[in-house]
Amino acid sequence: MKKNYKRTLKYFWLRIKKQYSKIKKYLFNFLSNKRNKKSFDLEKILSNAKYKTLKSGEKLKIAAQIDDIHLSFLNPARPGEKNKVLRGTSLKIYEGKVHAIIGESGSGKSVITSLLYGLPGNNAVIDSGEIKLYNNNVEKFSLKDWEKSNFRGRIVSAVFQNPMSTLNPTMKVGDQIIEGMLLNKIVKTKKEAYDRAVEFLKLTKINDPEAVMKLYPHEMSGGMVQRVVIAAIVALEPKILVMDEPTTALDPTVQALVLDVVKNLQEKLKLAIVFITHDLGVVASIADYISIMYAGQIIEEGTSEEILRYPQHPYTWGLILSMPDLNKGERLSTIRGSVPSNLNNIKGDAFAVRNDFALGRDFEIEPDFYYVSETHRVKSALLDKQAPKYNPPKVIQKLWKEYLNEK
Repeated sequence: MKKNYKRTLKYFWLRIKKQYSKIKKYLFNFLSNKRNKKSFDLEKILSNAKYKTLKSGEKLKIAAQIDDIHLSFLNPARPGEKNKVLRGTSLKIYEGKVHAIIGESGSGKSVITSLLYGLPGNNAVIDSGEIKLYNNNVEKFSLKDWEKSNFRGRIVSAVFQNPMSTLNPTMKVGDQIIEGMLLNKIVKTKKEAYDRAVEFLKLTKINDPEAVMKLYPHEMSGGMVQRVVIAAIVALEPKILVMDEPTTALDPTVQALVLDVVKNLQEKLKLAIVFITHDLGVVASIADYISIMYAGQIIEEGTSEEILRYPQHPYTWGLILSMPDLNKGERLSTIRGSVPSNLNNIKGDAFAVRNDFALGRDFEIEPDFYYVSETHRVKSALLDKQAPKYNPPKVIQKLWKEYLNEK
């Protein structure tokens, strides 16, 4: 009897000790997060931003910047093996502008933008380079650092291709939008949150937002769900909004509506929007700047007008020649071959094997960047002073002629 008593006492003591340990850990995390939230000074973070001044006098605030980033994915099947994904890529995103990143699947579009909100994947390794949000370095942030810092949510947020993955299917959409604002302390009361939710649903061109607030996600169409998600995220006041192919699953009519919503929100709220797509035609009407990606690198970048009307890289030509809107009366062409599946042993220009305009050196030497203007840069040896003369496709020649005549 005495032995059983001691055993029972020991059992309860261990249980109490275990529970105490859990409570202690919970309190520590709670107080740490509380301290951290108090120390999150949004104005101070934003005040660190740098600017780029153009010759025209326009002053652009740099919201996000990626400098010479090299990133690899670890191979779980072969410990120690790394596969290159980004190869020395640099990018600047400006406040109040829509920046489109375009390229085929596997070019690295989603990976480079996921670095801006700290979710490139558990097997991702940043080998070198810098990532800055309003000139605050975040490349060394761990998953815990991202959660504690409030950079994700308050500074940068994202809208993905499948909006249903963002919403809770068991909750009405209004409750979800309201809960997000209350948790992030955007408003003080539930009434304020409700009014703000209705206001942002109106901004996304949703008719009768009060009725929509009472619906579950499955009771709405795909286009409406996507607009609800955009409203829910923008209501939290992020400064940078990453949109990863948000219109791919939508039909053309709804796609046009969502793009119109994106442009209106950007102009009204001065958001920095990063729009990822594989279709150059999708963003032709809304993008201020366009970056063309191929095999883990940006190979051409410039204003929307420069890329669409004065493209210099053969890969960009291929993308434009596949756009029906710019090729009326001309047969649409395709880019032969495919994006290389392994980037570890790329020699020279990764696009050379698919490029009808490739030079002999392209198979041996990686091309430098050449600046056509202060905003337009191209990674192609065709722009070298010693490169032989060449004639681009007729459609491209026509675009060049119209553009240069206007200039």
